Amino acid sequence: MLRLKSSRINNGAKAVGALLLIPAGLLMAQGSGQSERTISTTATPRVNISNLAGKVMVRGWDRLQVHVAYTIVSPKIAVDTEQIPVQGPADKLHFTSYLIDRSEVVPNPVVDYVVQVPTGASLDIHNPQGTVKIESIRGDTSVDSLGGAISVDEAVGHLSIRSVGGDIEVIRSSGRVEAYSINGNLHFLNPTSTRLRGTTTSGTIVYEGDFAPGGDYILSDYSGDITVVCPSSASFELDAKTVRGKLDNQFPLVPRGPSSQSFHPPGNSIFGTQGSGQATLEVTSFSGTIHVRQQ
Repeated sequence: MLRLKSSRINNGAKAVGALLLIPAGLLMAQGSGQSERTISTTATPRVNISNLAGKVMVRGWDRLQVHVAYTIVSPKIAVDTEQIPVQGPADKLHFTSYLIDRSEVVPNPVVDYVVQVPTGASLDIHNPQGTVKIESIRGDTSVDSLGGAISVDEAVGHLSIRSVGGDIEVIRSSGRVEAYSINGNLHFLNPTSTRLRGTTTSGTIVYEGDFAPGGDYILSDYSGDITVVCPSSASFELDAKTVRGKLDNQFPLVPRGPSSQSFHPPGNSIFGTQGSGQATLEVTSFSGTIHVRQQ
């Protein structure tokens, strides 16, 4: 397997020589905090980025190449690159930031990545203490973070996002979406996905856009407010419940049959159909307010 390690050199120290296993031309910056390289790939490579802290930005492009540029802030951090297979177009790529001395505490273990990948690539990104921004990816994408904000624009494949305290933004998604946070806010803007689930404990949830026919949308919160803003022409069946919060609905819903009339759980609830009810919208919050509004 092909490996590349680089780190910033302390003032006055000698630059580290190129590793013998690295083919000429792959390392474009040595002995400094910035490095970049270009790797030929298949049309649908799997790209894994495992970072400690910092910014990760990934964009899809129409080339069968991965171009990665990264900046290492601390001289005590290094980046390891693994290519599979070693010869020919890569099918898998792993970029890993790590502590050179794992027993040492590094106060600012930041590595910033800017990566271009084929649009058909799949992504697996771990960035515990940093932000992630992804644009124009057709493959499946998985992102997790502890405190960093995550933004994904125009994802086509299955999108799975998890964050403990960071906000999550999903823009113009068309594949299945699963977004989970504990303290962060969730924002879904103009999705065309037919399956979407957003869950947070104390953050807010905002959904702006229409619903796809046959779509299934689930938004759940514990103490935060949930706001759904959609066109007056939207067609959906609404199942909205809040135990201790309020419910604000601007649509003239038609009650969904005798069973909905006889079911009265604690708090506020609405069971009804807007238009022909082509999509299903389930919205629940324990103590937050639920708003269903027209654009």
